[in-house]
Amino acid sequence: MSFSPVQASLEGFRFIRDRPRPVTVWMGALLVLNLAAALFNLSPWRQRLDEFQKAHDIQWSWDLLRDMALQLLPAATIALFLTFASLCIVAPSIFRVMLGKTRGPEFRIGVDEGRMFWLFLAMLLVITVLAIPSGIVLGLTLIVARPVAEAVGLSSFLSLAGPLVSFLLLSWIVIRLSLSAPIAIDQKRLDMLASWKMTRGVFWRLFGGLVLALVWTLLVALGSVLTFSLIAVVTTFILGMPPGEITRFLFPTDQGLLNHFGVGPMLWRIFESALLAILFCVVCGAVVYAYRELSPHREAAIPSDDDLTEHEAAI
Repeated sequence: MSFSPVQASLEGFRFIRDRPRPVTVWMGALLVLNLAAALFNLSPWRQRLDEFQKAHDIQWSWDLLRDMALQLLPAATIALFLTFASLCIVAPSIFRVMLGKTRGPEFRIGVDEGRMFWLFLAMLLVITVLAIPSGIVLGLTLIVARPVAEAVGLSSFLSLAGPLVSFLLLSWIVIRLSLSAPIAIDQKRLDMLASWKMTRGVFWRLFGGLVLALVWTLLVALGSVLTFSLIAVVTTFILGMPPGEITRFLFPTDQGLLNHFGVGPMLWRIFESALLAILFCVVCGAVVYAYRELSPHREAAIPSDDDLTEHEAAI
């Protein structure tokens, strides 16, 4: 098996280098979702939802239930749609292009998007079901081990062991099920068991590939932020502006509509959307690379005309 974590982590960057036009389209789609989320945050529905979440000693009544149905339910529906839109509409578009199903990005609400929606819900359900007994076992283990750890002076290590084990358990579940997404797009079926079988014995290589992909993306993000900050400092110096003027230009403190959608905030939203598009491509590229390398149904390469000519000449 020739699966390489390093190659998997670089697959998305190679795609960005070779196919910048689809990446730009996906960045635009993520920017639209970002703007929609910003509009939702300014709506009375979101403000009412925040007030309800911060409320204490709620007195339930029919008026409160009616208020929730009229305001909180639409707010929760919009928030859920915006959350899943990037995963269930943009992600299938990326997978279709990377798997060669379409030549360019397509955004639609079709069968692929429906499969992706149910896949994410199923993964959340699996994580929840497995997290409850695992959390109970982990909690009991920590309770039993705490006196021993305090006796030998390892209490600080034990306090870190719980979150670390929880993180590894969550990573193990997500990575074992990660190939379900390309399977849903490529084979037109929901088959989490197939992903579980394909990733058997390669967890650490998959984990390493995804960690490296996230590290490269983080380095790109840091480099971009530093470059962005350097340009802002140089601009401030050339124009003779006060030191905090650029910050107020990009991140206005007022809550007005123009201050959220002015030139400065829009520049920052475009920057965020570009980084998010890179992250999507890098993660999806690593998953597609793993799917191609680990799939038991990989199609044999179709010989070219030159290969056939050489074969006939040899005969």
